[in-house]
Amino acid sequence: MAISRTHHHAFLLPSPGMGHLIPALELAKRLVTHKIIPKLTFFYTPIANSTPSKAETLVLHSAIKDNLFDIIQQHPLDLTSEVDPHASAEDKIAILMHELPLLFLSTISTMNLNPTIIITDFFICQALPLVQNLNLPMFAFSPTNAWLVALGLHTPTLDKQMQGEYVDEIEPISIPGCKPIYPKDMFDMLKDRTHRLYREFIGACEGAALANAIFVNTFHELEPKTLEALGSGGISKVPVYPVGPIIREPSPRSPSPSSDDGKRSEIVEWLNRQEEESVVFVSLGSGYNMSGEEIKEMALALELSGNKFVWSLRPSVNKAGHDHYLTAGDETGSTTTVSNVEKSDLFPDEFYRIQSNGIVITDWAPQLEILKHPSIGGFVSHCGWNSVMESVSCGVPIVGLPIFADQMMNATMLVEEVGNAVRVKASPSTNLVQGDELAKAIRKIMDKDDKEGSVIRERAKQLKHLAERALSDHGSSYSALSKIAL
Repeated sequence: MAISRTHHHAFLLPSPGMGHLIPALELAKRLVTHKIIPKLTFFYTPIANSTPSKAETLVLHSAIKDNLFDIIQQHPLDLTSEVDPHASAEDKIAILMHELPLLFLSTISTMNLNPTIIITDFFICQALPLVQNLNLPMFAFSPTNAWLVALGLHTPTLDKQMQGEYVDEIEPISIPGCKPIYPKDMFDMLKDRTHRLYREFIGACEGAALANAIFVNTFHELEPKTLEALGSGGISKVPVYPVGPIIREPSPRSPSPSSDDGKRSEIVEWLNRQEEESVVFVSLGSGYNMSGEEIKEMALALELSGNKFVWSLRPSVNKAGHDHYLTAGDETGSTTTVSNVEKSDLFPDEFYRIQSNGIVITDWAPQLEILKHPSIGGFVSHCGWNSVMESVSCGVPIVGLPIFADQMMNATMLVEEVGNAVRVKASPSTNLVQGDELAKAIRKIMDKDDKEGSVIRERAKQLKHLAERALSDHGSSYSALSKIAL
């Protein structure tokens, strides 16, 4: 017997990490505000022995204040019982992917709630076999692009067909109907087939194949070829629906994670004084710490480009890395203009030479607010998918500096298929992006007389309008999201 939409109650289980938490919260908000799901319970999972970042705390408090759905905090997940506290991010994520579905099953087994729908993050779809006996509609939500979902659904087949490491392949790796993947761009979870993380990802992909449907944070006009391939049944029989772009739109009751209004006002007031599309925004993600050498090359690039800038920066006291992935947004300092940054061993001399030309933010940056500002003409980005979606929604072209995870795939797709980006690659000898090469890419995006740059800028603006149309009433993404309650 079909359940009336007015009686639906969804359980939504996201994966930890800001790149998963924010789109999951926004998905929940959209399901409720669009009256697709009248009641929703959101399961938040803190990491034991780890202080939640300021940004994560503020995002959750904003959702609680909005009071659109219930938020249940599960028992903290203790990763240190399985791995050393100083283990790599990959080791910790592997444990998380295995333990979180078990914790979720334990949590809901003690509750007196009766869900009618289960929604899990794509990367923890090991939960779906565990709840299959509830005989409820089960859905996966992927906060990535559709190309990565296609790769994931095809990975169990690749695992059976191919020998050796994927990254050692000479030719691109084929996915039926999709753009093939260059081995050097391979998703991090697939780079080492001997690592536990690889096996956990296989388990998640096999779990996703049990879903009634998979919802993806993309839209049809952005990835038409991949979505057509996913819809053909050649990769998997599971329906895949694009429901994006899903981005965090702060409401008056739900401020940006950068909660200091005075500092945000300072940034906006500075942007208001700049010419239209004259400022480049730089952010390599809240989970990545830049090394001194990387800061030096970025500062040199900004100096050589001649553009004004806003730079969201996490300096590292030791070395560059993404070990803060699960605690992205930790406070590392206060938001300040670069002219007020005191001399420190964390910053090279090149950093101080550009002090009169922009603003540096060493706290969580109000990224969407910055990208929406008319003075922003380009975005130097790590190509994390949330950042890509925000940039696309704002019509801002991208200079791609991918670092880890799915970012290499994202950057390649944006350059070769979407057409709204340029990519700068690291020097083979130093594994660093050289400042002069980065400066050339920035100038290409920002220079109004650059013909190739003009095409990229126009494509970025076109995508903005296509994204707006997809989200409008009866648009493709709006309509696809409604399928969750059919």
